[in-house]
Parts: sequence; structure tokens; C-alpha cells
Amino acid sequence: MTERSRIALLIGATALSVLLVALASRLPAPAPLVAGIGVIPLALLLMLWRRCRPTTAPAPAAEIPAPPPAEPDRAWLDAVMDEHLAAILVCRPPLHRVTRANAAAAALAGRHVVAPGTPLAQILPPEPLLRALSSLEPGDSAGFVGASLDGAIMLRGKVSLHDGFYVAVLTPLSQEAQGAVTRRRQALRDMRRPLANLRAAAETVAAFPDMDGRERAAFDQVVGEECLALTQALEALEREVDPPAPPPQATDLHTRDLFNCLARRLGAERIRLNMVGIPLWLHGDAQPLLEALTTLTRLLARDSGHNEFDFEALLADRRIYLDLAWKGEPVPAAMVDLWLDQPAGGGPDSLREVLDRHDCEPWSQRGGGAMAVLRVPLPPPERPQFIAGEHLRQPRPEVHDLDLVERYLRPGTARHERLTELGFVAFDCETTGLRPDQGDRIVQIGAVRVDQGKVQSGNGFERLVDPGRPIPAASTQFHGIDDSTVKGKPPLAVVLPQFASFARDAVLVGHNVAFDLMFLDAAQGESGVALRQPVLDTMILAALIDPGYDLSLDSVADRLGVPPLPHRSAQSDALITAEILVRLIPQLAAKGLHDLEQVSRASLDWLKTGGRT
Repeated sequence: MTERSRIALLIGATALSVLLVALASRLPAPAPLVAGIGVIPLALLLMLWRRCRPTTAPAPAAEIPAPPPAEPDRAWLDAVMDEHLAAILVCRPPLHRVTRANAAAAALAGRHVVAPGTPLAQILPPEPLLRALSSLEPGDSAGFVGASLDGAIMLRGKVSLHDGFYVAVLTPLSQEAQGAVTRRRQALRDMRRPLANLRAAAETVAAFPDMDGRERAAFDQVVGEECLALTQALEALEREVDPPAPPPQATDLHTRDLFNCLARRLGAERIRLNMVGIPLWLHGDAQPLLEALTTLTRLLARDSGHNEFDFEALLADRRIYLDLAWKGEPVPAAMVDLWLDQPAGGGPDSLREVLDRHDCEPWSQRGGGAMAVLRVPLPPPERPQFIAGEHLRQPRPEVHDLDLVERYLRPGTARHERLTELGFVAFDCETTGLRPDQGDRIVQIGAVRVDQGKVQSGNGFERLVDPGRPIPAASTQFHGIDDSTVKGKPPLAVVLPQFASFARDAVLVGHNVAFDLMFLDAAQGESGVALRQPVLDTMILAALIDPGYDLSLDSVADRLGVPPLPHRSAQSDALITAEILVRLIPQLAAKGLHDLEQVSRASLDWLKTGGRT
């Protein structure tokens, strides 16, 4: 019975009791009887009141909402993180935005603070961390090694994956090797006293061969004591130095991280490195390997007389080649052998010892053309060389706007210049959608230069662009760029002149380039920039070589042996396009297409007659 019903029953019983008392008072009956008649309904009411207590059926367990989790004390958590000496980042996939970072992480990125929502790529090169993360399930963790964003130091990190977020903890690589050297030197200094006493005693005995027995016994005692002290010092040195020597901390390394640290170190000595080709992964002990490569490059610069080298990683059979190339003659094998006996940086090991641990024996040879190469073969990564990105990207639709493409597929002033002599800029654009005529706009431009038949991967251009309109979720799934990514970024009216300056005097190259040209043409009004240089399309060039094959970027790259890049962006697509171009140029020459005019004419003919419309 509900509370409402009980109250109604109480009122009714009280009224009935009053009525009965009134009626009984008119009867010829004693007063106690009259009172008893009035009490009867109240007594019955009391029994019913107790038996009919209101009850509420408990809700089924499944319907009872669980209490919300307690919100952690943010101030307390921030204080704990800031007290930690290691750099700590808390990020959310799939866009890899930083939700929390401590002071050490901010300092690592050269900032005072890291604002929530900052892209991970603005804090450190993301490839090593994302590669470690790609194999984890919630609750798992994995280690990795990478470089700081400015290439100043190598970092050892650990990333742990949780539901909806992951945590990365980063510390500079241990300087244990340098500490071992310091301890070793101190131990050697500590042995000088017994050695000096032994020498003095030996010289005295030699100078006074006729000393009496008592004096000779005293010297013998000194020699014995100092020999014992020397033996104990040597044993202590062995116990202190040898066992604590850190074991090899080999892990998978990204060659871009090695290059960034190496270029920063050598730049202070006016030795210039140019990164060419596509970065790869290799396996090694990061800090000793970096020290060895630094020393090796210094020796190469000293003995070759050159101060500028191309740095390139090549995928070989069961090895990764790190090539240092220069214009000139190879270094004699005997000279390379002498280098290997030099100390590897400030550590206790020689170059030979560090490289032997990596099963590596470098050599010098002739490269292409007038180039010479110092080749350092290193172990391949333990995990697969390439891992598919998080967003599986479908090829964008092919665009064959003859009027548009004809304006660009013309040789211009470089009519008869050979392709091998031209400079190129391979580029790619990410957009809010597929229709610039319906308001879609560019959100990212990536580009890289190609000079003398080499992809200058260290000379790139990458800019995010605020499109001035929301980015649809379907487009974000394609390229991983959302509204928060472009918030505060410059508009295309600012970025496009920067791109035009980067690409000046170069032939533009794109894959399915008509798609990008549609958006660049649509932006001329707002930016005031009209690109006038010639343009080539690697999709069409691939069709001239292999007609009838799949012409998507990934398929063409696979046929030509271009390594794929795991995390896709406008910059990575530009790198792949550039590598495709480098591999297509000699194949075009074999078909009699040597200069820009010949290739431009053949491309237009393919569009008009053999192209797919």
C-alpha cells in the first residue's frame, strides 16, 4: 500500500470513529460502551497501518546506474607530473592530441607549457612512438627510442596504452658509458701511488746493491706491501668497471632521428648533411651508434677534404645501408681500417668495437655518376619494416580536366632541358572534400625538392591551413585532420605564397595532379598567387611506362620498389611521389623521352587519346 492510500484510510477511519461515537451517544448505553464503540475503528486502523507499510520494489541490478567515476584531482595530478624528472605525455588516439603534459615534456619541445589539444608531432617526431603503439592492446606497454624535436638528444621512451588514451614517458639516453670512463680514469689515478712507490724502491735497490740485510729487508717489505695494494686496486677496478658496463640497449631506430641528431652535432663543426631518399627503420644501440656515426663522418670530412655529404638510408637484402655520399673519389680501404681504431666519441669503445656489436663493417665505393659513397651496413628492424597506417586511405578520384591540365602540362622556358638536369618539387594537398566548386578548401600542403636525381627529404615544406569552414568527419577519417588541428593556423592566402616561394624555378610534380590543381586554381582569387611553372603528373608518366596497370599512388610505388610510409599525410605522399619520379626518369629515357617538352607532349597525348575519361 502506498503512503497516499494509508493517509486516505486514516482519514476515513477517523471519520467513521467520530460518527459511531455520535450515534452511540444517543443510545441508552453506558458511557464506557460508547467510548469502546468509537475506539474499535481506530484499533482496526492501527493494525492495518502496521501491516500495510509502503514498500518500494528495488530496481533490477542492471537498471541501477553505476556511480560516475571520481574525477581525479587535476591540480594534484599536475603537481605529481611536474615533480617527475622524466617527460610525461598523455595523448588520445586516433588524432594523437596531447591532453596533459608535464614541465619536462614542455621543456623537451622548447616551450613553457603544452596546451591541451597540441598535436603530438609538435612535441617530438612521432614515428617511433606511434610504431610502438601500433602493436599494443589496452593494458600493454612497449619501449622505443627516438630523437627530440630539435635533434639535440636521443630519448628512451615507454608508452602504455589504456582505454581511450595512452601515456608516454621519455628520458634522455643514459650517459653510463661516459660515467664508466670517468670511473676508470679515477681508478687509474688511484693506482699511481703504489706504482710510484714500487718504482722508487726498485731504483733504490738498483742504486745501492751493497746495502745491508736489514735495509734490504725493509725495501722488500715495501715492495710486497705496494704489490698487494696494486693487486687489490686492479681487482677493485675490474669489479667496478666490467660488470656494471651497460648491456647493449638495441632497439628499432628511425633514420630521420639519427639524421637530425647527427646533422645538429656536425653543423656546429661546419660539416653539412643533406638527407635524401625515404627514411627507414633499422636496429641498433642508439647512443653508441650515434657516437660512432658522428666520429666516422668527422674522419671522412677530415681525410676526404669535403664538408658536405648526402645522408641516405637504403633497403638492402637483410641489411639497411646508411650511405654518406660526396662528389669525389672513394676512400681507400686501408684508411677506413685505420679509422676503426679511433675512439667512438667520448665512450670507452673504439669505432670497431661499436660497429662489431652491430655486425657492421663499413666500406667505401663509387656511387652513381661522379659520386663516392661510404656505406655503413646495419641490422634491419626486428619488427616488419613498414606498418600500415591507422587510416586506410582509398585513392582519390582521378581528374582529367583537359582545359585545366593543358595550361600546366607545357614545358615553358625549360623546353629542351633534360629531366636529369631539372629541379622538381613534388607536392600533395589534403582538402575538406572533393569539390572546390562547392566550397571545399585545402587544409594541408606538403612538398619536397628533387635535385640531381635525388629526393632531398631534408628540404621539405609542410603547412596546415585553416580552410575557414568545418572539416567533415568523413574527410577527417581520410587524412586525420580535424577542426582542432587547423585551429589558429594561417589561411591559404598566407600559406600559398610561401609554397610558391618554396617551389619557384622548379617543375611541379604530383600524382593525379589535376585534383590538386583544381584547388590551387580555385584559391587564386583569395591568395593572389597563380603558379606558372610547368607541371608533370607521375600517374600519367607511370601509364606511359606500364599502360593498363593500376595507377593509384600505392600501386605505382609498389611496382617501382618505393618503400611505403606508415603514417600518411600530404608530406609523406609528396615523398612517395618524388621517389616515383626519380625511378621513372631513367625508364622514360629508355623510351626516348629525355627532355621536358617530349614528356609534356607525351602526357597530353595520353590524356587526349589513351587516357581514361
